[in-house]
Amino acid sequence: MDHRWVCLSISLALLAGTARSQDPCMPSDYIELNEAWRNVQQVNDGNQNMCDSGFAGEWYRFTGAAGNAMPTQAPPSKHRCGTDAPMWMNGQHPTLADGQVSRRACALYGSDTCLWYTTIKVRACSGGYFVYKLPGIPTCNVLNMVYCGDCSPNPCHAQATCTANPAPSLDVTCTCNTGYTGDGRADGTGCSDINACSPNPCHAQATCTDNPAPSLDATCTCNTGYTGDGRADGTGCSDINACSPNPCHAQATCTDNPVPSLDATCTCNTGYTGDGRADGTGCSDINACSPNPCHAQATCTDNPAPSLDATCTCNTGYTGDGRADGTGCSDTNVCSNSPNPCHAQATCTDNPAPSLDATCTCNTGYTGDGRADGTGCSDTNVCSNSPNPCHAQATCTDNPAPSLDATCTCNTGYTGDGRADGTGCSDINACSPNPCHAQATCTDNPAPSLDATCTCNTGYTGDGRADGTGCSDTNVCSNSSNPCHAQATCTDHPAPSLDANCTCNTGYTGDGRTYGTGCSDINACSNSSNPCHAQATCTDHPAPSLDATCTCNTGYTGDGRANGTGCSDINACSNSSNPCHAQATCTDHPAPSLDANCTCNTGYTGDGRTNGTGCSDINTCSNSSNPCHAQATCTDHPAPSLDANCTCKVGYTGDGRTNGTGCLDINACSNSSNPCHAQATCTDHPAPSLDANCTCNTGYIGDGRTNGTGCSDINVCSNSSNPCHAQATCTDHPAPSLDANCTCKVGYTGDGRTNGTGCSDINACSPNPCHVNATCTDNPAPALDASCACNANYTGDGVINGTGCSLQAGAANFAFFPPLAYTLMVVLSVCGFALAGCVVHSKRARSYDTT
Repeated sequence: MDHRWVCLSISLALLAGTARSQDPCMPSDYIELNEAWRNVQQVNDGNQNMCDSGFAGEWYRFTGAAGNAMPTQAPPSKHRCGTDAPMWMNGQHPTLADGQVSRRACALYGSDTCLWYTTIKVRACSGGYFVYKLPGIPTCNVLNMVYCGDCSPNPCHAQATCTANPAPSLDVTCTCNTGYTGDGRADGTGCSDINACSPNPCHAQATCTDNPAPSLDATCTCNTGYTGDGRADGTGCSDINACSPNPCHAQATCTDNPVPSLDATCTCNTGYTGDGRADGTGCSDINACSPNPCHAQATCTDNPAPSLDATCTCNTGYTGDGRADGTGCSDTNVCSNSPNPCHAQATCTDNPAPSLDATCTCNTGYTGDGRADGTGCSDTNVCSNSPNPCHAQATCTDNPAPSLDATCTCNTGYTGDGRADGTGCSDINACSPNPCHAQATCTDNPAPSLDATCTCNTGYTGDGRADGTGCSDTNVCSNSSNPCHAQATCTDHPAPSLDANCTCNTGYTGDGRTYGTGCSDINACSNSSNPCHAQATCTDHPAPSLDATCTCNTGYTGDGRANGTGCSDINACSNSSNPCHAQATCTDHPAPSLDANCTCNTGYTGDGRTNGTGCSDINTCSNSSNPCHAQATCTDHPAPSLDANCTCKVGYTGDGRTNGTGCLDINACSNSSNPCHAQATCTDHPAPSLDANCTCNTGYIGDGRTNGTGCSDINVCSNSSNPCHAQATCTDHPAPSLDANCTCKVGYTGDGRTNGTGCSDINACSPNPCHVNATCTDNPAPALDASCACNANYTGDGVINGTGCSLQAGAANFAFFPPLAYTLMVVLSVCGFALAGCVVHSKRARSYDTT
């Protein structure tokens, strides 16, 4: 069955019993759309998703904040009119003469200005406004779409928001957007950017540039040569110091140029020249040698800046101040110096400059380099020539210069003229005549000696000379050749024998001869007759004694003799030299030791010796065996005790001993002295404190202390954290809760919470208590009712269960059976949706038909 014919039949049947106005321009025949979010100028945050799904093909008029007409251009972006896909009319509005026309309504989505579309009816009304027959949106489960409103024609400035004035006014209100000022009308003062530079927020040395609307601020830029944020209420603008960083050379002085300059003046310091800039020629030392102030024979050396002068130094071989305007530089005559470089027996000839030397020539009879600092000039020694003019056994004496000869004299022991080319020099024989004794042999001594050697014959002794001691029989016992030992008696043999008899003296034994066994002391300690004790040292007495000395060894005492008191061990602990401390035990060391072991008695420590650390009371508190806990005070017991008293410090309790209960922090929270309120948590302070922190439990407030403000229930309704809406009554929950019950006041509905649905005025118009021909106006809370006002041409109290609204006498009868007319509207609406079919024309555009 064709549903359209069924609906049409129903519609005709209903219309046959109903008389309704056919003019949609009548206020009773259109519905006003006046929501502010519907205006195409409104941009939403992307979270508002309105959809015109409830429309039923009625006639609508855009009024109030929604505008006065549908826009005829695509919206600038998709998030307009409170939805995802704002709808606009593709085509111009009709004139009165055009009557009712059809137009396409397009939905903008993304970059596509007409991704979905449908057909709408439009009519121009004589009142200067337009009405639109708009079908419902059947795709809200796919995409949200809303019919947008706008001002058309828009009398407002481009930077103003257009709001249609309430009917019956046909005018609009133009409100300049943020950042603009004016009446907002295109034919008025319009909207001009609010100049944020008047009054000027910038510093006196800054340029103010108004930021384009919607900004209400300005940009402050410090003028050339200044720096800062440029604002009068900020860092302002201060002169930029062009000397920081310094653009000048290290040898230049930097002077900041006054603003607006961004540069500095660089002046080279005294003695320097250049532009003074680090990135320029800089500053170089002024060369005082150009022009040259020095003599032609002088070297010019520029003095370092800041000096403007130069040093003139005469070249080698010249002397003077070196300056062209001074004594200049003249050749240095080294022969006129004192001292002269030449030897006294040399002639000096100055060498020309640049030489600083001279030529030295030895005079006649002299030889050498002629220099005072060299070999000089020495007399030419003819004796050093080869060959020498003298005999080998003659002394050559050079004759003084200028002579080139020498004198030759035979050496001692020789005779002759001494010259190599003369008689020479021969040895003189001293044995002729003989100077020796009859028992001596004469031997001439070689030159240069003039004597002879006289040697006594065997068995004789003496100097052998006739004029001396002569030669007598040699007594071998009386000279250095005595053959006997020092402890022997010597008896000489007669000459020519050179020997003697040797007999050891008393107390000695041996052959008595120096080169034999000699004579050795008889050792009384080395035979069986040793007179000493076994622990004694035996020392033999020198001969002629046949006895010995007996000395007890170290650690023993006695006379040391075997037939005397002998030697007994010395007890180092039993005499005045006891080495141990009064609080030490002495144990004698066995001989040969003269010492003893010293051991400190119980309760004492040290080496135990009188001349050492002795024995001191052991302080058990000061060593690793301290018996006390780390939080206890240790008091040592006097010796011989090795214990101590342990007392816990303030804030601790226990026996104080490491191996006992130790010292535990006194918990101020665990005893009867707990300082905290019953609704507070107690946190003990670490020792030595005897106090605790008291923190009120959740839902309570106060200092938490029993002797303070304690802890009282926090009333969340009485502070800034009140969770309830301004139109709700707050009832605090008992602690520990930090919440409250929120109950909306009479006339309001919601959960009552600020962060919930809050409390909104209960709309007494839903459900509507008013007559179908009355307008319902909700009375503000706390009222729970609404005001009903009959529409134009109707009279009555407007209430359904009152007198309702009846047509005034003389008014056109648009609805003989209002309920039937309402049914007709519903049926038409239902039929419209029943026949709505979605047809895909392409992948980018969909349309739905409501005809």
